Amino acid sequence: MKSLGLRVFGLALAVAATFGCSGDPERLKREYVESGDAYVREGHHNAAIIEYRNAIQQDPRFAEARHKLANAYIQAGDGVNALREAVRAADLLPDDVEVQLQAANLLILAGRFDEGRQRAKAVVDSHPGNVPAQIALGNALAGLRDLERAIAQIEEAIRLDPNRSGSYTNLGTLRAAAGDVARAEEAFTFAIDKDPGSVPARLAAAQFYWLSSRTAEAQRHLDFALEAAPRDATANRFAAAYYQATGRPERAEHHLRTAVDVESSPTARLLLADYYLATARSEAAAPVLQELIDDPALGRHARTRLATIEYLAGRVDAAIAALDEILKIHPHDVQALIARASISYDQKQFAEALAYVRTATAADPGSAQAHFADGRVLAALKRPEDATAAFNEVLRLNPHAAAAQIELSRLHLEGGVPDTAVRLAATAVKTEPTRVDARLLLARGLMARRELLQAESVLEQLASALPNVAAVHAQLGVLKQLRKRPADATASFERALQLDPEELEAIWGLVGLEISGGRMDAAKTRVGAAVARSPRNAGILTIAGRTHLLIGNATEAESLLTRAIVADPNEQRAYPLLAQVYLRQQRVDEARRQFERLAERQARPVAALTMVGLIYEMQDHIQDAQKTYERVIDLDPRAAVAANNLASIYTEHGGNLDVALRLAQTAKAALPENAEVSDTLGWIYCKKELWPLAITALRQAVEIDPGSAIFQYHLGMAYARSGDTVQARQSLQAALKLQPDFEGASDAARILATL
Repeated sequence: MKSLGLRVFGLALAVAATFGCSGDPERLKREYVESGDAYVREGHHNAAIIEYRNAIQQDPRFAEARHKLANAYIQAGDGVNALREAVRAADLLPDDVEVQLQAANLLILAGRFDEGRQRAKAVVDSHPGNVPAQIALGNALAGLRDLERAIAQIEEAIRLDPNRSGSYTNLGTLRAAAGDVARAEEAFTFAIDKDPGSVPARLAAAQFYWLSSRTAEAQRHLDFALEAAPRDATANRFAAAYYQATGRPERAEHHLRTAVDVESSPTARLLLADYYLATARSEAAAPVLQELIDDPALGRHARTRLATIEYLAGRVDAAIAALDEILKIHPHDVQALIARASISYDQKQFAEALAYVRTATAADPGSAQAHFADGRVLAALKRPEDATAAFNEVLRLNPHAAAAQIELSRLHLEGGVPDTAVRLAATAVKTEPTRVDARLLLARGLMARRELLQAESVLEQLASALPNVAAVHAQLGVLKQLRKRPADATASFERALQLDPEELEAIWGLVGLEISGGRMDAAKTRVGAAVARSPRNAGILTIAGRTHLLIGNATEAESLLTRAIVADPNEQRAYPLLAQVYLRQQRVDEARRQFERLAERQARPVAALTMVGLIYEMQDHIQDAQKTYERVIDLDPRAAVAANNLASIYTEHGGNLDVALRLAQTAKAALPENAEVSDTLGWIYCKKELWPLAITALRQAVEIDPGSAIFQYHLGMAYARSGDTVQARQSLQAALKLQPDFEGASDAARILATL
């Protein structure tokens, strides 16, 4: 058995490494597809995408993998990539009806009607009784005929009556739908030229420019429409939506009240109440909603909003009772389900919240709000792939949903993909320029990409516009730290704490500066004051515990981190820190329990369970370690550290050598420069009497770590079995010189005596 200390402390650093596979391409591509299929069954479509793409890397003409990849992209809400892979699969499988129809339907959805028509027609010609093919062909022909013929007919109408404004408006709308933006704008301009006072023409143009992110032109046409018809209900409702979406909610109230005065409809009143709720004016929303509670169509929606007001006022039990009463009568009411989920979410009852939002999405798959709530809950449950899929579905339903763009940006930033995070945050800023969280995420993404000047520009603009937002100054402090300006960083962090004494990033930033400057007493004083001020803030307690751990005060670190977990059992940063305390104190059982508790709070606790397995090995509880590593591999077949250690256990304790070899190859692909991994692989080759392969792997282990007696011993044994007595003698002598009493020393001496 190899040194457990080496494995624990050498491989624990690699728990979070990027994993991969190597070996025979034909076998590997099948294994990748099987792994992708398993992820699909579990609903982890983004993970499945990675596996199917790995399969295609092994064989670019692997049509089955491309077809399955297209399906996974569809489930992940990525239509562009789904279309690309479906067409490639169809090109590779011209006689597969299912694959051809998938490509045809995706082409039609993408507006490529002629290509869709050709593929659908080919299936109909070969299978005339295939109903889905007939439907696909009909959809393609309808798409071609309707759009093109409609445009041609409108153009003919314009030629017959060039002065009719409405014809140009219709033409502009159709051209915009066809993606011809330049000619669409031309048509809207013609429409307004023919009838400058036309409210429909002005509103159509305003909407076109708004969706094109040309707000100045949109505002100009909206102003014309409102001046021409100040009490037009449609114009006022459009104006209210426009002002709220562009960060000027104070201008929306007048238009919503005008729409209520003109229409006096329940829908207009509900929109006004929603405006009041969105602007934190519950006292104004309540009387409007009370007038609606008996409306047969909107009454329950009004009652749902009144329950929300109860909750905001701190009357939680009353809010829950009201929502439960609504759901008893209308169990699939989406708004009530989302409101109920929101309360559970705030109370950190995430499993309960998920049940409510899943009922909501099943009741109305087209509700962007329900999918957004689903994404928030999944993110809280530490299921980033599923959360990403939910937010992508929001964007599919509403491409301009800045809130979903922001959440996706945050997920990608946390997942180590700053390029995507920056792109999404930049889009959110463009959609809603006044959102602080979007600009902060953009700055954080730019910092992750080391584009510090651009990040500083974003943050300085924010600080100038919003000088009293603590999070902005905290991020400025982080930036100045990165730019090696500690005095400026200190000033920014201190300003953040003046605005919000519980701003965690600022507290940790100042503590980090004090520790790096050798001012340990100052760091202790700072966290002590923060804890005294906020004794139940789990984040502050965790920072204080981490600080005492860094400066070597394990007893105080243990106390603070334990308090953090009691204050908030979901404070996941506290668990591994507390485990470190226990490991330093040789309290191994307690360290293992902390990692086990952390694992219970994670959807895919690969790293936490790997640490549990390592601790079991330290205690020589081999069967427990084996079972734990097997759980890790079930969660992630590419988990390199668990794969290596499990392979070693199988090798040393009578397990299946073929399985051990596959695991070791997995670990080797992910950690090619790790000596322990190379040694594990080489020793398995020795057991299988594959001497040239064994020598290659074991020589690499020795080259990386020539001071390991175990590695030298294994290499010497491989040389001896292969007949190279000179090299065998050299390696075995080196092993015994490095450590005369290592495990296997007697065997090394015995073999050496025979050479």
